[in-house]
Amino acid sequence: MRNKPPYIALFLIIVLSACKHDIINNSNTTSADTTVVVAPPVSGGTGSGTTPAVSDTVCFNTDILPLYVSYCGSSGCHDVNTHREGVITTDYAHIMNGIKAKSSSTSRYYTIIVGGSMPPRSSPQMTTDNIAMIKKWIDQGALNTQCTNVCDTTVFTYAGAVKTIIANNCGGCHGSSPGTANVYLGDYASTKAYIAANTTLFSNAINWTSTTAAMNMPQSGKMVACKITQIQKWIKAGYPQ
Repeated sequence: MRNKPPYIALFLIIVLSACKHDIINNSNTTSADTTVVVAPPVSGGTGSGTTPAVSDTVCFNTDILPLYVSYCGSSGCHDVNTHREGVITTDYAHIMNGIKAKSSSTSRYYTIIVGGSMPPRSSPQMTTDNIAMIKKWIDQGALNTQCTNVCDTTVFTYAGAVKTIIANNCGGCHGSSPGTANVYLGDYASTKAYIAANTTLFSNAINWTSTTAAMNMPQSGKMVACKITQIQKWIKAGYPQ
């Protein structure tokens, strides 16, 4: 952190950053109706030796919104306050301005990511898995699916769970070194070192209990409880890799 107080470092996560890429054309073609999908958590079984299955439906609130907020909707780019080029990617209704349900190939907010114009080339890029998830969500109907239990809380190693959670929710700002506000969470050693040095601050941020609202992370909204539990178990267990 280069001798910066932890609270300043996290506050600076929302600081203005450069954002330049091709102009995105808007075309709202889908309603903002909400479909609730509650996927049961995968557990160690119920005594019968079976494991409940998780729905194959992509959840907008846990899988898609964090990507658009982290990689595209940060301060200075496509958030509500800046809305560069008139584009906002921090909520379902605005994201749907560039999405055509069941047609990823004609969805501007997907094709521009595949084409490498968004996020800006100088910024952290989505992984192939991230892009595939967005495509799957669109082709399933681009529904405003809201899920609550979508993970196995008995799995909490870095490789098994934490790496993906942090990459999907924080990667747009902190996935490439040195990271916004010099907070880099792009690999195991860096993530462990930062959280170990700022455990209370980090815990308050992901639980959305920070005294300053702007320090709550991720900015897309509080993560579902099971993902927070996975991270907390990982920390409590001594950061197993």
